[in-house]
Amino acid sequence: MKKNLTLSVVFLVVILMLAACGSEKGQEEQNGGKNTADMNVSFKAPERVEAGQKLEYSVTIEKDGQPVRDADVIVHLEMADMDHGKNGFRGKMESPGIYKGQAVLPMGGDWIAYVNVKTDGIETTRQFDFKAEGDMMFPEEMKKAGLNEDGSIQNPDF
Repeated sequence: MKKNLTLSVVFLVVILMLAACGSEKGQEEQNGGKNTADMNVSFKAPERVEAGQKLEYSVTIEKDGQPVRDADVIVHLEMADMDHGKNGFRGKMESPGIYKGQAVLPMGGDWIAYVNVKTDGIETTRQFDFKAEGDMMFPEEMKKAGLNEDGSIQNPDF
């Protein structure tokens, strides 16, 4: 019995190690095999994120210590525990290295911003967690805010 338990634990550890190795390879492939370690991407949500409010979010991008101009920046906003469809924005460069966009979240809770950056043949996606306050919006409130009934954005441009 003890031998079977030990073998099971060893097998589980090996499986977890293989899964971790596979995820690193996936990240490398996602970045086109190019080194993105020298690209610094940061995401800033407003100090207080309130469900139902159209708020502005900011992404700052630097490479080799310099602001990145003319990058293609797409921010997908997803709730951590449930699917609300496609929500987020295409970042617009406001000043060198600073991209902004607006979004409305359909409810409070734990959210994840997936920031995808394409520039000079390099593509990378970074993940940032943040919280929103408030209750689930009513369907009529969502429609008025430009959201579908599932909380996804109407007519996304990304």
